[in-house]
Amino acid sequence: MHKKIFIVLGAVCLLVFTGASCITQQAAVGPMGVFRSADKGEKWTQINALPTSQGVKSISGVRTYRIFDDPSDPNAFYLATRGQGLYYTYNNGDSWQAVPFMNGKFIYALVVDPKDKCTIYASDGPRVYKTIDCARTWEQVFNETRTGERLVALDIGIFDNKKIIWGAELNGDILISRDEGRGWQVVKRFNLQLQDLAVDRAATTTRVYVATYRSGLYRTDDNGATWVDLREGMKKFNDSKTFYRILINPAQKNSLFWVSKYGILRSDDAGVTWTDMKLLTPPGAVAIYGFAVNPKNQKEIYYTGTILGEKNAHINSTFYKSTDGGVTWVTKKLPTNTIPAAIKVHTVNDSVLLMGFTLLN
Repeated sequence: MHKKIFIVLGAVCLLVFTGASCITQQAAVGPMGVFRSADKGEKWTQINALPTSQGVKSISGVRTYRIFDDPSDPNAFYLATRGQGLYYTYNNGDSWQAVPFMNGKFIYALVVDPKDKCTIYASDGPRVYKTIDCARTWEQVFNETRTGERLVALDIGIFDNKKIIWGAELNGDILISRDEGRGWQVVKRFNLQLQDLAVDRAATTTRVYVATYRSGLYRTDDNGATWVDLREGMKKFNDSKTFYRILINPAQKNSLFWVSKYGILRSDDAGVTWTDMKLLTPPGAVAIYGFAVNPKNQKEIYYTGTILGEKNAHINSTFYKSTDGGVTWVTKKLPTNTIPAAIKVHTVNDSVLLMGFTLLN
């Protein structure tokens, strides 16, 4: 009798340790920050070194919100965090520097001037800050006085050799500045929750896309004077209005990708019509926070699929890669058990990928 009891207990222990039991043990939380691959996602290495006057520290505990690039410097990236400030690298992630002025801030948006890499605009929600000396000093150029409102996206367009700074507020207001941040005006009130904004500098100097949280996509071709509702072409894709990411295709004019709860949609006519990419994950099965297209070869596409539990607890994430435009996919294991939040492909050496990780709870 005692022998049978020991056998049963041993079987239960085996189930527990192999993960097959309903009794589960939560795995230790792995590093966050940024990882880099030199071989298109086959292998990954942490790149979290933070040199300081007290020695080399680490950003492995930093929760990535977004990674922003510098249009004029392929080795420059800005790491926006969830309440832990702003970091930057000028050497492709070999080392990072903190921006002391931004310590403790949630960085919702950032854009680097495409004609002057030392001029940068960043938003911590209610305020927009500007630097003209590569993040050494900052001045406030916009302040939102309405409680609970925040500016969630920034971009820069060029029109008649003049810069137009674009901003999107959570409440639906689209702002522009024609004097490099000194003065602002509202060009559109959508009365919808906005999530992102992207200037299509490759197509025309006046085209801008605005992404809402649950109401699809809009476009202007004349600097905000008129707007085109692009939701009609998305209607046949269930949950496609629930936004995750938008990416203007760097390899093809008038082409863009819309990443939503449904999956990944592609348009090659500036958002009028859409086709869905056939993913390994069925529509609505995963949250796609990381997404990138190789700017040198648009057939190389990367995305991450994440499953969250109660209170946004991380359950599982997988890295997906296609080399034939999304016809077939391979899966790869991620280097940490935290949530993949952003992917960037190096614009010169396209074998190099950067991926930022976070936690949501």
